[in-house]
Parts: sequence; structure tokens; C-alpha cells
Amino acid sequence: MTATATSGTAIAPDLSTGEEQRRTTVRARSVHTWTISTTSGYTATGYLPSWAENDPSDANLPLKLLTTRIADISHRRFFEGKKMLVVAPDAKGVAEEEHVLRGSIDCNPYADDPRARVPVFNIQLYPDYWLLGLDPEQVGEVAAQLRAQAELFDDTVRPALIDARDDWQKNHTQFVGH
Repeated sequence: MTATATSGTAIAPDLSTGEEQRRTTVRARSVHTWTISTTSGYTATGYLPSWAENDPSDANLPLKLLTTRIADISHRRFFEGKKMLVVAPDAKGVAEEEHVLRGSIDCNPYADDPRARVPVFNIQLYPDYWLLGLDPEQVGEVAAQLRAQAELFDDTVRPALIDARDDWQKNHTQFVGH
């Protein structure tokens, strides 16, 4: 359930106004919440970050499933990363464009591990793909692609993670039941 009609757009970089304006926009937004109601009439609510891609809200959940459902709440925003030509071990040397590095900002507010309860960035690697037979020019191209990936992490992901953590610290409280 949201208190405003917009969701997630404020966290995207705004090249015309810069990072400081974007952070101001995020802080000025209304607070969003998720709501899970049970068949017995019990309702649990919690903070839903504007950057989260999914709303865990649910209705008519059997009461016996509520604690499991709350424990499984995960807020996530994906970042696709840059594509590179790679060869899978079983591809007989045929190169395909794949996202070699990509990731997501994740927050699991009710996780057992306290480090997972605040927004963090997780990077997915593709260890089963190879860059084969590179000549010096191609090594330079790979280096340029990895620098572009690093720039994406530095220029887009890092500011989004900082915004997500600031927003989380300001707005998150433990779920409230009634």
C-alpha cells in the first residue's frame, strides 16, 4: 500500500539537477508501507522503500503462515550491468552477449543476519563463462568494458545504495501488528 502515486522514480539519476537534488527528492516523498492481513483479522505493516521493485503486501493469509511470510520479506532493486561477449563451456566456441557482472540492492528487514537488515549491494558473477583467445587489442577492449562496469557501480549503484541506506535509516521501523 502506498501513500503516493509514484514509486521508485526518484532514485534514478537526474542529470539536469544532479545527485543532491535527487536525494532531496527522495527525502521529500511520502512514506510507503506494505500490509499483510490474515484471515483472522490480524494485520502487520512495515516500511516499503520507494526503490523496492516489489510490494510484499498480501491479504487473507492464514495466521499460521504470517511469521514465515514476514521473515521472507525482501526488498530489491536490480542493476543489469554491462554486456560482454563470452563463451560458455558447452557452447562449442560460440560467443554470446551476457551480463557478466550485475547485481541488486537488497534489504531483508527481518533476516536472522543483522547485516542483511539494511540495504546492501550484491554482485552476481558468471563463473562458467570464459573470454577465450584474446589478443592484446581484445584485452584492451575487456579492460574498457570492466572500467565501464566500474563506472556504473561508482556512478549509479553507489549513489543509489547511499540513498537507499539513508532512506531506510530514516523511515524503517519494525513491523507493527494490529
